[in-house]
Amino acid sequence: MQPDNTPIKNSNQEDENRIVASGPPGHLTICSLVLSAVGIKHFIDLSHSSLSVPIESAAAAKYQLDKYFEENANWPEPAPSLPVQPHAGNPPTIVTIGGLVLFYLITGPWSERTPWFINGAIDSQAILEQGEWWRLVTALTLHADQVHLVGNCIIGGFLVHLLCKTVGSGLGWMLLILCGAMGNYINIALRDTVHYSVGFSTSIFAAIGIFSGLQLFAGRSFSLKQFIIPLGAGAGLLAFLGVEGERTDLGAHFFGFLCGVGMGVLVRQVGLLRRTASISLQQKLYILGLSLVGITWVLAWQQ
Repeated sequence: MQPDNTPIKNSNQEDENRIVASGPPGHLTICSLVLSAVGIKHFIDLSHSSLSVPIESAAAAKYQLDKYFEENANWPEPAPSLPVQPHAGNPPTIVTIGGLVLFYLITGPWSERTPWFINGAIDSQAILEQGEWWRLVTALTLHADQVHLVGNCIIGGFLVHLLCKTVGSGLGWMLLILCGAMGNYINIALRDTVHYSVGFSTSIFAAIGIFSGLQLFAGRSFSLKQFIIPLGAGAGLLAFLGVEGERTDLGAHFFGFLCGVGMGVLVRQVGLLRRTASISLQQKLYILGLSLVGITWVLAWQQ
């Protein structure tokens, strides 16, 4: 498509012009727009795929075109992308999230007399003073009631599925467990009072943080925009999903999110996505993650 009012050179026109650009129609259209913007008369010869200007305007036209293409050499800037393509196949999200539901049928809702909660819930004194670190993991598998469970399974299932499609099922679940445990630890370490909590939501908000962290510093050069947008998007989801409810543990959500951001940045900077791209390694990491949960529960029941 030619810009409006752009003369098309024909074979009968006197050859008093000089060619200043050549190439496909799209390139000639851009050149024509540039010259039109600065008021330089020009002609497009479609039969020879060229653009020409009067001889006396050749130097000015060449200068304007060179200046334009030099200034726009890297525009538009490529959108930040993940170091690897999303993983093919369907992650075992339903199986794993379904495991939380089955586990709730075994443990039941929160009760101070239930052994599962006595041995596995977050108890700041037991963790910080008695060294029962496994509670940081076991608590992720417990839920206070059905509403708590359903909310985590629906929202968490969606976010976890996207994360595992992005980084792989094995790496995804390992990151969720590690960030969830770290978020739980920071949440109790910074408190002055005894704190009890349960739930997978710390890991859910860690997933949001991981997505944000993967996009930080993703461009070729650092810009404030590239820094603010991922964090702003993650913080917006945190505010939208993680601050309502009478029994909401805002501290766990917030620190889970921060741990996720830090982990996402680390994963990208060390190239962990490429290092764990093989299906075999992802399967091993998935089994390792499930084994870690099982080991922590074995330790919990030995107390």
